[in-house]
Amino acid sequence: MNQARENYTPGYTPNALDFMSRRTAESHAAFFLPHLKAGMRLLDCGCGPGGITIELAQRVSPGDVIAIDLGGVQLERARDRASAANAHVTFREASVYSLPFRDAEFDAVFSHALFEHLAEPLEALEEIRRVLKPGGCVGLRSPDWGGFVLHPWSEKLASALVDYQAMQRANGGDVFAGRKLAAWLRQAQFARIHASAAYEIYPSAAFIADYLAQQLDSNRRDESAAALRDWAKEPDAMFAQAWFEAIGYKR
Repeated sequence: MNQARENYTPGYTPNALDFMSRRTAESHAAFFLPHLKAGMRLLDCGCGPGGITIELAQRVSPGDVIAIDLGGVQLERARDRASAANAHVTFREASVYSLPFRDAEFDAVFSHALFEHLAEPLEALEEIRRVLKPGGCVGLRSPDWGGFVLHPWSEKLASALVDYQAMQRANGGDVFAGRKLAAWLRQAQFARIHASAAYEIYPSAAFIADYLAQQLDSNRRDESAAALRDWAKEPDAMFAQAWFEAIGYKR
C-alpha cells in the first residue's frame, strides 16, 4: 500500500497475525479456486501470513507463485509456513501500486482483504491489469461494514463499531469496499465480471472482539475497546461478517 496515504488498520500485532493465520483457501478463496489450473503463474497481492497463498500454490503446482505484502512480520511468518509445508512460493516485500514485475507476466492475480485498506483502488487495479496476461483472471475479496451483524446489540456496541470505521477511513481505507469490487473492476477495463458474496460467522466472539479492540486501544478509543470486550463476554455473543467477491478477466 502507498504508505504516504494509508496506514494498515489491523496492524501487525500477534493477535492480528493469529487472526489472519486461520484463513485458508477453502474458507476464504473458494470463489477463486475454479478459475485456477495446474501450471499457472499466480500473484497474490497482500498475502499476509501466507495461509491462503500456500493452498493456492498447491492448486497451481507445478506453476510458480509469487506473493507480496508490505508487512515484514507477516512475510517472515509466511516464509516459515511455506517452508514447513514444502510449498513452492516466493514471498516479496512490495506495493500493489508498484508491482516489481514485467507486463503480462501472470496468468492469475488474487487479492484478499487488501482493497478495503486502499485509498486508490483503481491505481492498484491498473497495476494488476498490467502484469496480467491477456485473458488472465483476477479475484478480489473484501468485507463490507454495511453487512456486519452482531448480537446482542447495544448503543455502546454500535458506537464502538462506528469508532472503528472512522479509524479505518482516517487510515485511507473504505469500509464499504466489498460492494464496490465489481464496479472497480469494470472501471479498470476488466471483462466477464462476476460478483458474489458470503457470510462468515466467527467461532470465537472474544477473539474477533480483541482483534478490533486492540486497534481501538492503540488509537486511544478506550471506551469503544472496552465495549467490544464486554460484549464478547455475553453467552450469546455472535459476530457475522459479510464478504464480497469479484472475478474479472483482462480483455
